[in-house]
Amino acid sequence: MRRILLTFAVLAALALPAASAARESTPNDGTLSVREARGSITIQGPARGAVIGSIRNGSVTINDPIDSDGTGPIVTGDEWSKERSETATTWGGNRVRFRIIGGTFRIVVRGRGINLSMVGKGNVILKGMGTEDDGSYSVNGEGYSLIPPFSFPFPLSATSP
Repeated sequence: MRRILLTFAVLAALALPAASAARESTPNDGTLSVREARGSITIQGPARGAVIGSIRNGSVTINDPIDSDGTGPIVTGDEWSKERSETATTWGGNRVRFRIIGGTFRIVVRGRGINLSMVGKGNVILKGMGTEDDGSYSVNGEGYSLIPPFSFPFPLSATSP
């Protein structure tokens, strides 16, 4: 448990400086924090900002349609990858870490032990596996809520509930 909390703390600490270095923050940017999720997290367009995360076991698909508008996807720890199109790739395995900073993107994370931080704007869909503990999420620094076992879509911005 201590290792999981340390990993999440490091990811959260890296997300904000990386995002601010990549682009200037706007007043409409929201924040999303997901911890120890089981299921799927989708961040879709027009998503802009920075995402940094890890998966204990599962996969992440990142679509980066504009090559020169940010860092591009950076993925480590993957055991396999599959190119889906010219702009989208899926990586998977155990202890996969990923990030994309700046620009426009779409991300789908599926698996167990998903920890993720986002700063920016976009549409988010959370969906748990329907187990007793599908993890939790926080929007804009509010308290953590349980991830529901059904598709729960919401827009992420500074005014998100």
